[in-house]
Amino acid sequence: GYSIVMHAVVVLLATQSAHVHARVLANAHAHATTLQLPIPGCVLRARTCPQKLVLSAVSTAATTGAVGCGQWELDFYSRPVQGADGKKLWELLVTDAAGSFYHAEAVPSNCVNSRELRKRVQRLIDDADVKPASIRFFRIQMKNMITIALSDLSGVRCQPSRVTYRLYDWMDTREREVYPGMAGYRKPRPEALPVKLPIKLPDQLRGEQYAFVTLPYAEFLPGGGITAENVGFGTLCPLPSQGGHIAEDAMVPGVVIFSKRSAAIAAWLAGTDLAFVKAILESRELHLEVGLDTQYLLARIRTAEQQLEAELFEEGKVRTSGLHFISVQNNAESESPDGFWLLKDVELQANDSAWDATWCWPLKGSSARVRARGRSVARM
Repeated sequence: GYSIVMHAVVVLLATQSAHVHARVLANAHAHATTLQLPIPGCVLRARTCPQKLVLSAVSTAATTGAVGCGQWELDFYSRPVQGADGKKLWELLVTDAAGSFYHAEAVPSNCVNSRELRKRVQRLIDDADVKPASIRFFRIQMKNMITIALSDLSGVRCQPSRVTYRLYDWMDTREREVYPGMAGYRKPRPEALPVKLPIKLPDQLRGEQYAFVTLPYAEFLPGGGITAENVGFGTLCPLPSQGGHIAEDAMVPGVVIFSKRSAAIAAWLAGTDLAFVKAILESRELHLEVGLDTQYLLARIRTAEQQLEAELFEEGKVRTSGLHFISVQNNAESESPDGFWLLKDVELQANDSAWDATWCWPLKGSSARVRARGRSVARM
């Protein structure tokens, strides 16, 4: 019902390429204070002691309607807050992909090791109504410690992955609203992104054509035409909390891949832990970002027209808090895609570039409109 129909620009893909129920520990001997955390519908009571920040709260499922799932998301790292002893605050943050609970626990610096981390996670699992089948984490700097800590958990798969959208969203909120209000806060410097080399996509999985397009943000909101039931092999990432300051009339940028092997390509993408799509303007390449740190080279950007469309694609993501999509379908007239993924660029670097004019065509079977950003056709 929302198939993307293109009657204009397509670009041939390269045939060759290089390369908190937030649960926390209780401490009966601590002094009680009140702490407001950005968890919907919850006001947490906090107890502080020399060793840890101890929180207690009710389940958020009752206020958000979220149902627990078996896919947990975890971060264990220092925060931009310095204690009286000069040491940084370390926190364990855990949620699930459904946002049914949020767990925030301060950890003493002398407990930052795999054994202590395992104990804390095991306690969460023991208390959980829905046990995790997998626990994802994105922090590459902590890969060894977290992997060791989670490796012995029975029935739980440890998965390094950037597909931790709920956790990213929660952390963004905490970085804006929680840490700046804490004593000892020090504004952090932006972390440099790791240098990666893209890997060539297998030729048999490469599509024939692609196009930069857009869809209305309203299509992803409740009552919109795009739901988990009509995305084929794809998935929909959670929308930013409180709308993420995205205008309701915003257009979400995306990439459509056309191929006679669309079903095979969509099935393969479903198994890659697809995180987001990024146009690398400096090297003039279009990348698929998957897993923890893997890049696939989807296409090269060869012409000035393609470069402009790639720039507009990246600018569009700024206006939608990183939201974008990739759709895989047989051709421009397909009734529905074989795979549709709503993604979030978690490495987005905002800029002040302007959003230029676009041209639009109606979507077949939907009130939504898809927009193609150029008129030229380029062979790659």
